[in-house]
Parts: sequence; C-alpha cells; structure tokens
Amino acid sequence: HTPSPTHPPTLIMFATCQSLRATPLAAAPKRVERRNVRATRVHASTKKDDVESSDSVMLSRRALGVSSVALGAAFAQNLTFATPAEAKKIISGYTDLAGVDATIAFHKTGTVGADEWYKTVFAPFLNGALHSGEAGGPETGAAFKTVFNVVVMRGREAENETVAVILVSPSESAAKIVKFFDDKNPFWQTGRDAGWLLGPITCYKTTPFLCRGPDPKTGFPPGFKKGNGAQLAVFGSKIAVQKDWVPAFTSADSDKLHDASGIFTSVAGSLETGKASEFKSRFKSVAVVHGFGTYKQAQTFNAKFVTASEPPFDGISQILDNFQGRAFEVISDTTFPEYLPKAGSRE
Repeated sequence: HTPSPTHPPTLIMFATCQSLRATPLAAAPKRVERRNVRATRVHASTKKDDVESSDSVMLSRRALGVSSVALGAAFAQNLTFATPAEAKKIISGYTDLAGVDATIAFHKTGTVGADEWYKTVFAPFLNGALHSGEAGGPETGAAFKTVFNVVVMRGREAENETVAVILVSPSESAAKIVKFFDDKNPFWQTGRDAGWLLGPITCYKTTPFLCRGPDPKTGFPPGFKKGNGAQLAVFGSKIAVQKDWVPAFTSADSDKLHDASGIFTSVAGSLETGKASEFKSRFKSVAVVHGFGTYKQAQTFNAKFVTASEPPFDGISQILDNFQGRAFEVISDTTFPEYLPKAGSRE
C-alpha cells in the first residue's frame, strides 16, 4: 500500500496495520485492570548514591522548605492558594511506580502542524501499528506491543508547532523503544520528506519512582483530559534525590504551591543521561511531568522556572543543574488495559 500525498508516510507499518480499539485513560476500568500492578508507599532512601559529582551542593531541609514557601509567594499575585486541608485532598501523598519506564519523544511539525500530524501520522499508529508488531521491525515491534499508556501533547506555538509523545511500557521494552527514536534512524527522513518533521527528534527515557496526587483507587496518575496542560521538566539534582529532593518535593509547602499553580498530579522519575537520553548533567538527573487543569497554567508555571529572572527562581541554579522545561497542551491520553503488566511480571 502506498500512502497518498495527503497522508504522509509514517512508521512503514502505519499504512498496513489493523485497527485496535483505543480506550481513553479516563474511561478505562482502572479499578479492575490497574490494581494488578503493585503500587506501594515510597520512603525516602538514605543511600549515598544520589549525587554523581564531588562538588554537590548541600542544603538543609529547612532551607528547602523555606524555598518552597518563597516559590509560592512568587505566584501569589496571580494564583489563589488552597488551605492545607484542600491541598491535601488534591495532591498530597505519593506512591511507588517501580517496574515501568516512560519514553518521551518530541519534534517540530513544520507547516503540517499538530492537528494534521495527529490525524494522518500518529493516530493510525496509535490505533493499529502500536500493537500489531509491525512498528519499527521485529525487535522494536515486539517492544511497542507492550506499551500500555500513550499521552500525546502539543506545544501551541504559532508556527512550526512542537508535538510530544509519552509511551509507558515495562522497563525492558523501553530500552528498545528509545533506540527507534534516535534521530540517526533513517526512518525519520521520511517524515522530513513528507513535511511533518522539521529538525531533529529529541528523546529521553525516564524510570518513574513516584506519583504525587495518584488516583486513590489505583495508585497511578489520574488520566489526562483533552485540553489539560502539562509541563515536562528535566534537570540534574545537586542535592541527594531520595534523601533531600523527594522530601522537599512532597512536603506540605510543596502541596500548597502545586495546588495553587493548578497542578493535579506529578510524576517524577530517574533520567538516564547516557545512550538512552539526549539530556546531559554530571549530577543524578530527574524528569518530572506535571499535570495542570489548563495549558495556560502550565505555561505560567514553566515560564517562572525557565526565565529564572526573579526571586526565588533566580536561585534555582543552586540546587538544579541544566534545568530544561516545556509547557504543552494534551491532545489525548490513551490506555490499553489488556496490555497492563501483571503483578507477577514486575517482580
């Protein structure tokens, strides 16, 4: 089958796949399907393996707490704080997300734009080739078949819009999937020739270790809805991740800050900085995905960190190395309950 000029060629396999039913995450029977995957409370580790640099910055937890309050103050002009009780209802608490990886890839769409890219390029893959075994050849195809959650987002730029895709799979599959999104893969030239890819593919792989604001029935993040906002952030941590960063990130002050910013869930994970990622830092690196009610909330929150031009954001470099963040609007969030890992397969 040869794709017509109005339907740009995608992953070889897009044109020949059979359609599979894609179940939106919000509609998936999570009570039954997702509880097979273990979700347990995380406790901060005291292991001395969080920082890879000899010149790491040591900050007290009190200083981190004060910093959280200061961050909240910076938002006070535009955002209304919830009471501690309200914040606790929404985003307090976190669960362990061991055993799965997320592959995150994004690129520019040139003159085609995000809407046409999703309709003619990605949706056929999502609804068919993803689980047909045809995607990317035998080895990669087998790995794609294990993906059980896919989130698609757009950058909302006026021109040459960015699109981002998060593919969640068992850890052993992600190592193969991330290779497919290597910009050196000859396949991506077909996207450039068709006009839906301009510039390089950027990709990194993260291993989630906690979720804040989980669905209480599942321990997993609640599903995104179309139009929700998201921030994708990566950084090297100059403080010990488990010993210092996790307690600060999940503190009561952090709860209030995140709730005031419109964040309803957050997922944090370790970030590989070798062959599986284009992000570089000499420190242990972390990837965070924040979910917001709206794109505008995500854009406002992200801008504060990226510009780092006013207190207390201008002090971020003291604890974070090479911070990179982007705001997105969610196009779709799809889960495939039948591909969720079983409890016994994750031990």
